Amino acid sequence: MENFQKVDSFQFEVDKTTVDKLHRMRPSALCNMMLACAGRHADARGFGATRKLGWVMARMVLDIKEIPLGSQIFTIETFIKNAYRGFTDRCIRAVDENGKELAAMMCTFAMIDLETRAPFDFDSEFHDVFVNYLAPEEPFSIARVPSPRRCNVEGVEPVHRRIRYSDVDINGHMNSIRYIDHIMDILPLDYLYTHDFSRFVVAYMQEAKPGEGLNYCMKEVEDDTYFVQIVKDSGEAICRCEMSFLPRPEVDEE
Repeated sequence: MENFQKVDSFQFEVDKTTVDKLHRMRPSALCNMMLACAGRHADARGFGATRKLGWVMARMVLDIKEIPLGSQIFTIETFIKNAYRGFTDRCIRAVDENGKELAAMMCTFAMIDLETRAPFDFDSEFHDVFVNYLAPEEPFSIARVPSPRRCNVEGVEPVHRRIRYSDVDINGHMNSIRYIDHIMDILPLDYLYTHDFSRFVVAYMQEAKPGEGLNYCMKEVEDDTYFVQIVKDSGEAICRCEMSFLPRPEVDEE
């Protein structure tokens, strides 16, 4: 009987071009690295993105217990937990050299036809391959992908940004991780240097395309937890998300 490897591991060293003033890896850089590993896992098994088909993220939760630091060696592990109704739940975690979990991400993905932008029934195309690599028995620190809470942002002054070249990914729309950078750019630098990023929950409603204007409405819903609603200039909602931070026990001054 063929032995199907369900979990892949990739070792990395944090490059200094991906860290901030406090030598912390930027959350978006860590996310991109984690998602790149997910892509490599899918490509190696025959159900990765192609010129005609692409995976798009519907929801995501990211928990960071300890952000990797510059030059730190760590490992990213990834597997697919579940598949249902055209969606998959993918698990990705980062662990240090002793096996301690640094960060965990669970994402719900859907496959789309890149020409029509319509959902693609990957089960009909990849079922015989895909079913062999599901790992529902693999332990993981996140049980499910939650939905961000709903919050009234009426009266909140939006921050406007237009989607530019650096925001767009291979699928031709706003990269799902760029939202993290845009939201963090709204917060004061003094706040970001005295707090550590700890959690991000997001639900995507529709894609945003190059040239479109986005309005970021941010509201602190409890200490160090921010609700953000992102709306196009046309009034269409793009996504809802929550971003949480923890005060740093001590601040390193350079």
